[in-house]
Amino acid sequence: MIRLPDNSTFADYTVQRFIKKGLYNDSYVIRGKDGTPFFMKIFDPAQIPDKMRIEGVVEEIWHCRRISHPNVIRYIADGVLTTQGHQYPILVTQYFNGILLSEALRSDVRFSPAEAKFLLIPILKGLAYLHGELGVSHNDITPRNILLETSPAGEITPKIIDLGHMHESTDPAPPFPTEDLNIRYLAPEAITGTFNAATDIFSAAAVLYTLICGVAPWDCGIKDNMPWYQKKISTQRAREGSLGLPSHLSEHPEILDALKRGLSPDPALRPTADEFLALLSQGCEPQAVVLTHAPAGADKKPDKAQTVSEQPQGDAGQPDKPREDVVRMQPRKGKPGQGGFADVAGMEALKKELTNRVIWVLQDKEKAARYRLTPPNGMLLYGPPGCGKTFFAQKFAEESGFNYYLVNGSDLGSTYIHGTQGKIADLFKKAEENAPAVICFDEFDAFVPSRGSDSARHRADEINEFLSQLNNCSARGIFVIGTTNRIDMIDPAILRKGRMDLKYEIPAPDAETRRAMFALYLKGRPLSDDIDLQRLTDLTEGYASSDIAFIVNESAMVAALADELITQQGLEESIRCNPSSLSVTKRQAIGFDN
Repeated sequence: MIRLPDNSTFADYTVQRFIKKGLYNDSYVIRGKDGTPFFMKIFDPAQIPDKMRIEGVVEEIWHCRRISHPNVIRYIADGVLTTQGHQYPILVTQYFNGILLSEALRSDVRFSPAEAKFLLIPILKGLAYLHGELGVSHNDITPRNILLETSPAGEITPKIIDLGHMHESTDPAPPFPTEDLNIRYLAPEAITGTFNAATDIFSAAAVLYTLICGVAPWDCGIKDNMPWYQKKISTQRAREGSLGLPSHLSEHPEILDALKRGLSPDPALRPTADEFLALLSQGCEPQAVVLTHAPAGADKKPDKAQTVSEQPQGDAGQPDKPREDVVRMQPRKGKPGQGGFADVAGMEALKKELTNRVIWVLQDKEKAARYRLTPPNGMLLYGPPGCGKTFFAQKFAEESGFNYYLVNGSDLGSTYIHGTQGKIADLFKKAEENAPAVICFDEFDAFVPSRGSDSARHRADEINEFLSQLNNCSARGIFVIGTTNRIDMIDPAILRKGRMDLKYEIPAPDAETRRAMFALYLKGRPLSDDIDLQRLTDLTEGYASSDIAFIVNESAMVAALADELITQQGLEESIRCNPSSLSVTKRQAIGFDN
C-alpha cells in the first residue's frame, strides 16, 4: 500500500497528514483548493475481498454515495488515484470540528439521563435512516464512532462516522473482518458472526448505558491487546450474570425500559430504531451538553438550551407567524468558584477590574446601597473575531452567580433581528422574572445597527425598543453584555452612559495568555511527554483564542482516531496547517479531478 507524504498533491487536494492504517485502507486529513479540510480513505484493492464490493465498487463507497442524513457522516466525492501503475479507490467525506464521544468519556464523565438522551437520540435517528431507507446496518456503533460535531456557536450535533463495516442488512454473514471491532458493544449474536439492524440496536443501548454509568455494560476489564478468543470468552462469561443498573434510573422508567429491551440477548425482543426513539421521547426532556474540551471554548460556548430558538422560514424566505414559544432560554445558575474566571486563560487585569468594579456591586446590594453605588447597566466587549468575547461573557455570569442568557444574532433569520417590539420586551421580561440575570447579545451590531445605515432603515422601532429596555435595566436585576467586532456599526445612542456603561477591548491573546490557553485546553487529555508549551506559544503569535482551541481539538481528534497520544509533533503540524484566522493569507490553489 502506498503512503502519501504530507504536502503531496493530487487532483484538487493536498495531503495534510496521515491518521491511521486500517486492515485494507489508510486514512488521511486532506485539504481542498480553498483550504477546506476533509477526511479521506485510500483503499488497497489487493486487500479488499470480492464480497466487500458491489458491482465492482468498494461497498463502503457504494453505500456512502447514497447517504444524506444530518446525523451520518456526509459523502463528498470518490475517485481513483493512479500512481506507479496502480489504481487506488479513494473516498472523501466531511471533516468535523468536534471530539469523539470516546474522548469525552475518557475524563470519567457521567452524563445525566437528560443529557444521555440528547446525545443518543440523533444517533438513533441516523440508524433509523440507515436501517430503513438504505437497508444497511452500521455494525460498529461505539463511542469511538460517534463524533460530537461542534458548530461555531457551540451547539453539539452527534454524528455517526466510520462506515467501514457497513453492510446490507439482508445478509447477516459479515464480509468484513471482526477482530478490529470493540467487543464491549457487540451483541451476543454479533460476537458469533451475525450482523443486522438488531445488532446495531444492542450497540446503541450499550452506548446509552456507558453514557450514564461511565463503563460499558457487563464490563469485565478486557484489554484491547488481548487475543480475540480471550475477549470473546471473557465477555460471554460476564454476560451470563445480571446487569447492574444505577438506582437513580428508577426515576426514568423510559430509560430503564430502553436499556432492558435494547440489551436483550434475544434480538427479537429488541426495539427497532424508531421504537427506541419512541421510548426515549417519554419522560424527561433531552438536555443539551456542554463539553469541557469542545473547540467552542474561545469566542462562543453556549449551552444549546440557552440559545434563543430560530424562527422557521416560509417558502418565500419570509418569517412564518411568530410562535408562542419563540423565547426558549433556560436559565442556568452560575457557581462562583466552579468555572467562572478560573476557566479564562490570561486576561488577569480585566478579570480583576470587573470583579472590583462590577461583580461585587451586583452581588452585595446592601453595601452598594449604603454607599449609594449604582450598578452599571451593561458593558460592550469588542475586538477581532475568535478572541473570546462571548466565552468571557459566559464566564463573567458564572463568576457572578447570575442566570445567563445568550441571544445569538449571527443568523439574520433570528426572531430578534426581524422580530417585533413585543418580542424584544418579552426577552427582557423573562430575564427580569429570573433576575439577577445576565443577557449576552452576540454580534450586538446586528441587533442595534446605526439608524443612519441602510440595514437599520426599517428597524427604527426595534432599535428604539432596545434603547428603552436598556435604560436603567440594572434596577430590574438585569446586566446586559454586547459582543461585537464592528463597534463602528452600532447606533451611537446605545453606547452612551446609562446604557452600555462599560467598554472593554478583547484583543488577540498575548504570549502569557496563549501559554495559559494551551495548558488549559490540553489538561485532562492523553498527552505524550514531549509537550513544549513555550514552543507552542511562540509558534502561535498573532493567533486568536478560537484558533488555539481548534488546533488542540484537531490534534486530539487525529490522535484519537489513531488511538495514540497527543504529541508535540501533531500540535505543531496542526499549527503549520492552520494559519491565524486574524491574518489569513491566500493559499495556493490546487485542483480536484474525480
